[in-house]
Amino acid sequence: MGDPFARAVAAQTLSPEDEAELIRAAQSNPARFRPLYLQWVTPVYKYLIARLRDPLEAEDLTSQVFLTACEQLPRYKHRARFAAWLFTIARNKARDYYRTAGRSASLDEAEAHGADPDLLAQAIQSDEIQRLERTIRALPEAELDLVRLRFTAGLSYGDIGALLGKREDAVRKQLARLLTRLQTQMEDADA
Repeated sequence: MGDPFARAVAAQTLSPEDEAELIRAAQSNPARFRPLYLQWVTPVYKYLIARLRDPLEAEDLTSQVFLTACEQLPRYKHRARFAAWLFTIARNKARDYYRTAGRSASLDEAEAHGADPDLLAQAIQSDEIQRLERTIRALPEAELDLVRLRFTAGLSYGDIGALLGKREDAVRKQLARLLTRLQTQMEDADA
């Protein structure tokens, strides 16, 4: 099978088995944390840029998240939900920042830091996208965070459930209801 460290550095995603092995390795040798960092740095940054207006602040918080994760990793008990643990740290860092700064980034700002410029230009010009953004921004914070975790950070339903203390199917149903409600609001606005 080979070294999971080498496979992880070469791969874009980690298998659960490789992730578990890399966590054990990083717990005993912090230098082995790199593949975990590479796996999760972009989703964490995207999540944080969706919460903050300042890319530099998002970068700073991203580094704080991984510093905290690396420091706390020896005490981490792996239960196949590393993403939930990592995003708990990210959410706490964002909440601390949000309490201090009191702001949240727009969806087009978040997309501007990770989307294809041609697609982004088309989306920004679209009236429908702007209306959808306003509708999403009007969501209660808990629902907005659910959207960020699923669509900005790309977490699985299971990871979101573990993070929020809910069952995977409950998260799936909650998000489906939310998307249906958003679609209905958009259709009603078109009428």
